[in-house]
Amino acid sequence: MKTRVIAGWRAGLLISLVAATLFTLIQAWDLTVEAFRPEFGHRTAISLRVPYGAVVLPARATRAEPEKSVFFDSLHNFVPVGTKLNQHDPAHVSAVAYEQAQRPPTRLHLASVWVLFFTMSMALLSYLRKFGQNRLKLLRAQVGMYVIIAALLGVSELLLLFTQLSEFWIPLAAVPLWVAASFDRRTAVVVTVVTSFAVASLLRFDLLVLTVMLGQGMGAILLLLDRKHSRAMLLAGALAGLSGVLMLLAMTLTLEGRFDVVADLSSLSGSRLIGCLGGGVLAGGLGALFRSMAERTLGHVPRERLHDLTDLEQPLLKHMAEHAPGSWEHSRAMANLAEQAASAIGADALLVRVGAYYHDLGKSVRPKYFVENLAHGEPSPHTELEPEISAEIIRSHVVEGAKILRDGGIPEPVVEFSYTHHGTQTIEYFWNKCKKAGNPSGLTEAAFRYPGMRPQTKETAILMLVDSIEAASRTIDPPERDQFEIMVQRVLFTKLQAGLLDDSGLSMRDLNTLVTRMADTLVNMHHHRIKYPWQVTQAEQFGVPSRAVSELPPSKAQREPGNPPAPQVTPPEPPTKAASVESEASETHATAEPANVRRFPMKSADRTRGRGQP
Repeated sequence: MKTRVIAGWRAGLLISLVAATLFTLIQAWDLTVEAFRPEFGHRTAISLRVPYGAVVLPARATRAEPEKSVFFDSLHNFVPVGTKLNQHDPAHVSAVAYEQAQRPPTRLHLASVWVLFFTMSMALLSYLRKFGQNRLKLLRAQVGMYVIIAALLGVSELLLLFTQLSEFWIPLAAVPLWVAASFDRRTAVVVTVVTSFAVASLLRFDLLVLTVMLGQGMGAILLLLDRKHSRAMLLAGALAGLSGVLMLLAMTLTLEGRFDVVADLSSLSGSRLIGCLGGGVLAGGLGALFRSMAERTLGHVPRERLHDLTDLEQPLLKHMAEHAPGSWEHSRAMANLAEQAASAIGADALLVRVGAYYHDLGKSVRPKYFVENLAHGEPSPHTELEPEISAEIIRSHVVEGAKILRDGGIPEPVVEFSYTHHGTQTIEYFWNKCKKAGNPSGLTEAAFRYPGMRPQTKETAILMLVDSIEAASRTIDPPERDQFEIMVQRVLFTKLQAGLLDDSGLSMRDLNTLVTRMADTLVNMHHHRIKYPWQVTQAEQFGVPSRAVSELPPSKAQREPGNPPAPQVTPPEPPTKAASVESEASETHATAEPANVRRFPMKSADRTRGRGQP
């Protein structure tokens, strides 16, 4: 079965090699263009920018003239594009001297820059593999992240070369905003550091640019108060711009002891204060405008797309509701429980809800082989099949579900719920049936395992737990919180012992929170209701407990006042508990738990639905 590719160290090495080469080309390509070389008496084809604090040695007109070092301050370190160069202007002389000293770039210079980029790239990817959430270990996410960084570098280079704007207009904060919204803030902080160094390299690692970019990126991450809505990025960007202004003022006053605000603002397009504020606002606007595109590039599903997939008029959902109504109702009940659980631990609750809707779509191919789609009293077709044939049919709903979803254009993060909600569990009911029959074909347990993979994210792990918990919850009688909590713990410990949660990223704190939240939610889902008067009347008429007739429809006499009472009819006695359990055990769908679940003392009803026998 095709699954999403997890990037290992070899993939990280290849990505770093490509990224370092690409970033080096972006950083140095303009130095190889002869038409960009500045000459006195001609207008500049590009903006000439000298890094803050650079010491420039202008060429001597004669040997008798001593060399003189020129220190560029923070307010006059660039010559705008289209300026006619004057050899009597000290700023022009210094800018031309600096540019000529860089052209053409030497091999040693290019190799040094390449090593810097390669080192930063390897450090970032190593962090993602070892400390990032599991979604960041996917090849799609890592490649997408470098595509976004490379796009930012390209835009920044064009802004620096062909505009008269200050370098602080670079919308660097847009990248950490996208990463924070798609993944988490901690990863966004690391990405901000790497991206800030990459952008500063375009100006030979300008100290002021590096400091302000770091300040803007960190500010945007910390001030993104609502990751669910794009409009929050606008406010975060504006506040990040203010952070950049404060960083610029603080650094300049620290290094120079002065900052002429009037002179800076009078330059308008070249103003650094305006640039810092404008760069933050621009980053917020771009972040909100291109959020969906960035999330798709990172392998994440935009919220707008997820909301579309929750529409019950979606063709695939309508198909499932029509052909596998029992499985559809089970999925809807799972969605409510899974969404609450995901929200409790800070996972993507909307993604989990969508995954719950679509995870069992494969059951619509052969719906009658799953007990929830059988009518009352309808025999199970598994009774006439060999256990290995039954297991193959049950296993196939995972593969067929993934195929249907992919053919239907459903995003891969949603398809992942289909092939991970059973993990690599054994369909224990049929495996035990095969062993009791003497295993005439000499099969191994592997023939009865699901062909999927263990959950790789918190969201898919939550759905795996809820799939078993929701089914088992139907057998809890009476529906008390303590009983629900015991059942949830039993399911959770079973998954832990089987190793199915090892790759999910769930912490012990998360698991403890999940137990509490799911127990509370189940209690609320099975809340008690006061009996209607007609139910009490029926109980008195039939002489049975009111609970036994609580689901009987009211008679016409009870619906219409004045009619004579219905004749006394003794309803059929309900089946005994043992008979109910035996019947259910022969019809339940195969969402089997691992074999070691037997170590836990369980009630007969728990074993029936909680273990998910076919």
